[in-house]
Amino acid sequence: MDPVVYNQAYFEQRVMNFYEEVDRDFRTLGCEKTGMHDIGFRLSRMATPTVEYSEIKRICADIDAPPQHANDASGHRRWPLAWARASKRYRAVGEKSEQNGHHVTASVNFLRASLLAHSGQMFCRPEWPEKLELQKARAECYRRAAPGLGIERIEAPYKGNHLPGYLWIPDVSQKPPVVIMAPGANSVKEELHRWSQSFHARGLATLTFDGPGQGELTPLQGSQLPMRIEEYHETFTAMIDFLEANAADKVDVKRIAIWGQSLGGYFVTRTFAFEKRPIAGVNLAGPPTMMQYPHLPGDVLEEMRDLMGFENMEQTWTYFQEHSDALEFAKEIDVPFLIIHGARDDLIEDTLMDRLAEAIGDTAELIVYKDGNHGVFNWDFLMTDHMADWLVDQLNNSSDGNI
Repeated sequence: MDPVVYNQAYFEQRVMNFYEEVDRDFRTLGCEKTGMHDIGFRLSRMATPTVEYSEIKRICADIDAPPQHANDASGHRRWPLAWARASKRYRAVGEKSEQNGHHVTASVNFLRASLLAHSGQMFCRPEWPEKLELQKARAECYRRAAPGLGIERIEAPYKGNHLPGYLWIPDVSQKPPVVIMAPGANSVKEELHRWSQSFHARGLATLTFDGPGQGELTPLQGSQLPMRIEEYHETFTAMIDFLEANAADKVDVKRIAIWGQSLGGYFVTRTFAFEKRPIAGVNLAGPPTMMQYPHLPGDVLEEMRDLMGFENMEQTWTYFQEHSDALEFAKEIDVPFLIIHGARDDLIEDTLMDRLAEAIGDTAELIVYKDGNHGVFNWDFLMTDHMADWLVDQLNNSSDGNI
């Protein structure tokens, strides 16, 4: 058998097959069963402490509803439309509550609207107009939610541009440590709220941000700042510099951890070779290499291409072959480093995470959830508690004071 050639034709076929399979499953199994048979990854990710699963069931029912007119969308094409309708419902509640002076209710519902918009733009074809509309709604609704939640929007200088982020400082007696949080390939700073709130509840400040190509900085939104693997560590440096210059009177800039989910975890692993100020790190489901790119789901192939700002997926693959190995950088990590992996992760092989822990050495702790999916979203509550407590222990042990 001839070896597979990873050229543009291969990638285009893989993307087409992915979306055809999703559409077929939607039409035959229905949305909810489709989301659940994929080891719970799709829908478990979207159920958060802010968005209850019953809301997701209503959205799935909307997607599965039979078309009423000949021109009505059906199958996978209904995905972004149904999530958009749900997002708009909560946004309307937020706006009415804001008008009536119920600011807590307004903030919570703007937050729900943001997260629902984010879910809707995932698994949405990049050429569909809802992709951009939902991305903009996600950012706007979270921006409206933030003040009522005590969250401050920031913009950190970066290479003549600015990286948008949110700083959330708990009300504690001493200056709290900070966890700087980077999203993954199809994640954004707003989605990180699900974990940020658990850290905040334990007395940790958090700084979530979009790096180049992510969130508000996607090419789809007109950004000219593409992601580059060899430069991403500089975003963490920019965030630490921002804290030292603008928030040293509010947070303990000597007790900083860096955290990343999926691709963000990959970047955290690389960063310690260049940035020595963080005293702990967390890699949640981040591979130590991007050499698995040709085998990723079709939607992720497109997301990666767009993050990097390349014209096609073959160019993206060529770039990854030249820049993707993080194992050599992992050897530079000499601080407590937590690696979290789901054994049923269909994107990352178990052996890769074992190799990452071995490369780091004694300071690494690898936690594997035997039936966890990518990101361990299907054990999110227990995993998040463990992760948050680990961060408290590491950041607390670095100082004579208490959080």
